Parts: sequence; structure tokens; C-alpha cells
Amino acid sequence: MDEIEKKDNTYNSKVKKLIYVGRCLNNELERIISEERVVVIQRLQNEYNMTSLFKEDLRAINQINYLVLDLSAFTNSTNNDEILRNLDRLRGNYEFRIILIAPGYRRGNELLASCFNMGIYNLVTAQNDTQMYDQLKICLSDKGMTYAQASQYRIDILNNRQKNTEVIKTNYEKVKQDVSIGVLGVTNHIGATTWSINLLHFLTTIPNVSACLIEANNHKDIKDIKDLSEINTMGIEHYPTTAEIKVGGMEMYYDISKIGEIVSQKYDFYIYDYGNTKELSELDLASFLNKDIKFIIMGSKPWEYKYISRTFNAIQLQEAQDSLYLIYNFVRQEDWKEIKSQMGNLNVYFNEYQPEPFVLHSKGYLEETLKRYLTNVNYEEINRSKKKFNFFKRKSK
Repeated sequence: MDEIEKKDNTYNSKVKKLIYVGRCLNNELERIISEERVVVIQRLQNEYNMTSLFKEDLRAINQINYLVLDLSAFTNSTNNDEILRNLDRLRGNYEFRIILIAPGYRRGNELLASCFNMGIYNLVTAQNDTQMYDQLKICLSDKGMTYAQASQYRIDILNNRQKNTEVIKTNYEKVKQDVSIGVLGVTNHIGATTWSINLLHFLTTIPNVSACLIEANNHKDIKDIKDLSEINTMGIEHYPTTAEIKVGGMEMYYDISKIGEIVSQKYDFYIYDYGNTKELSELDLASFLNKDIKFIIMGSKPWEYKYISRTFNAIQLQEAQDSLYLIYNFVRQEDWKEIKSQMGNLNVYFNEYQPEPFVLHSKGYLEETLKRYLTNVNYEEINRSKKKFNFFKRKSK
């Protein structure tokens, strides 16, 4: 590292220059280089020890705008501490932008969190070519990835390392991949999208568990998020090629016609927001009923009972459906007992008040409800007393 030349004033803002180090050629990076007419000073394709690389192999490093490093070129010969020391030294000596490619790395990864903490925000974690192109395009733009966009990789507890605080490990362990979750509202504006986002938020907070939300309706509410710069200090990324929106690391898709490409990402959980019952086609209804877990979002206002009845008739609701959960929004606590009595043996939950869709709520309930898919403990179903549900006898108040 000491042999690398120090900063100079040769930074050329008109012609962008780049050095790329990776285990193999990155086709999407090459595509952008061609489109943007970036000058490649050096390409190195092999596996390297990072310290030796910077001392012996890089040239003209003081002349570049971007240093693109694919971490897969170093992981077999350089430990994380050594990687971080080298990156910190680079940041202290040079003004170029460091772009790290870490395919498949996810929120909760300590190396990415440490890079974020030292001010490296251009982090590319794409697992397919389309996402790789979109993310690299942002990193190589004039602005690059912002603090808010990269903050999804932050682990606050790392800031307390000097206090000998240990990183808390999760108890969750995946039992099944490709778990499908359907969310359906009995009517408009009942909270189906908010519940879908809350589910996604919960699953995204679990290290080593991947999840996405798919807008399986025509509302385009998710797509409209692209016009915002951030939500609750969480950065927003828009990848139009894959119709993807990221909010603080939460991955959402607004074009279900790209379902083949989405499924190819091999998420652990796929959350489908079907909108409301009235909008469902027969194909949509069959798709909802085929999901591993089904949530129906409901209310208890007098005029909402006709929508509940319509939904129950449409899905041919049985008295005991273990994989189906009724989520009530905006219900007074004094009415809970009567509603539960009406619903008999069905799974009923009264949701917490949630005015902000991107603030996590109902964590305890979701842990309990999804535990069979998150832990390797034996799941034993509780046999509750058989009751008939009769929501038509709801008393007016």
C-alpha cells in the first residue's frame, strides 16, 4: 500500500476512468462502460490477496474516478479484517469512489455493515444480470448510491464494538424455501398493502432470510414510491428493468408479469398483495387459495359485513383452515371478544394501530404465526373447541 502514489490533482471530471478487480469479467459492468464511454485503466481477473494486490499489481490508481472491487476475488485469500483495513487505507489516501460488488450478500452481513460505517455506500448485492446492471448504473452515476439507499446494510450494534458488545445471533433457521404468502383485503382501503409491507419488513429484518413483495393487483401503489427520495430516513432505489423498488433493503416488485424473473431470484418468502376481493379474477382467486399462508384483511364496521360475506363465499371458507388468518384493522378492544366468538374456530388477530406502513408492528404475532417456516422446532397444532362462525349476528353499537 505504501508504494501506491498519493492523491494528486489529475482527477478528470469529463472522462471517467475505472479500474476493475474481479474473479471474472462482469458483463453488466462492461455494458455500462461501453454505454457511458468509461475509460478502463486496468482489468484484473483472478483471485487475489487484497494487501498484495494493492502493493504490487495496481497502476495509475491516482488517476481514476472509480475502483470497482468484486469481493469474490478476495474471499478465499483475505479475511474480513484485512479487507476492511485496506479499504480504510484507500479511503484515507484517495478521492475516487469505491464500488464493492458482493453478489448475494444481504442485510445483516457484518462486512457490508462495516463498509457502510466507514462511508462506503456503493454496495452492489445483485444476484442476476438485470439487477446487477441497474445497481451498477446507480453506482457509476454522478451521484452514486446515497447514504439513505445504503443504510439498509447498517447494523447499529457495530457502533458499540469498542464497548465489547457482542453481535446478537438470531434463533431463526429456515425450514422451507419458496414459501408463498397471499394477502387479500375484503374491500378497498382496508389495509392489505400496509399488512403486506409489514410482513416484508418483519422478514427482511431476519438475517439469512430473503423475502420480496409482489404487487398482484392493478393499483400501482408500490410503483408510485419511485417518485420519493426516502421514507422514514430509508433510501429508495428504483430498478425499472426488473420493475423493482427497494425501501431500506425491502424488495418490492410492481409488475407481476415479470413473475418468472422474480421467482428466479429464489427468495425464501414471496408475499403477494392481491388487493381486494371485488377485483379478483378466477385465476387470481385460485392463485390466492394456492398460497402456503393466506391473510384476509378485514374490518368490523356495519357496512363492511357485506364485503366479509362476499369474500367468505368467494373462497368457500371452511370452519377450520389452519393456513388462513383473519386480520382485523381498526377494531375497538371492547369488541374483540364478541368478534372472536362470531369467528368460531378461525384464526383471528386484531392488528396494532399502524399509521406508518414502513414502521414494523405486530412482531410477536408474526414470530408465532410464521414460526413453522422459520425454526426447526416441531410444530404442534393446538386443537381448539369447534365453534360455528356467525358474523351476521354482529350487534350494532
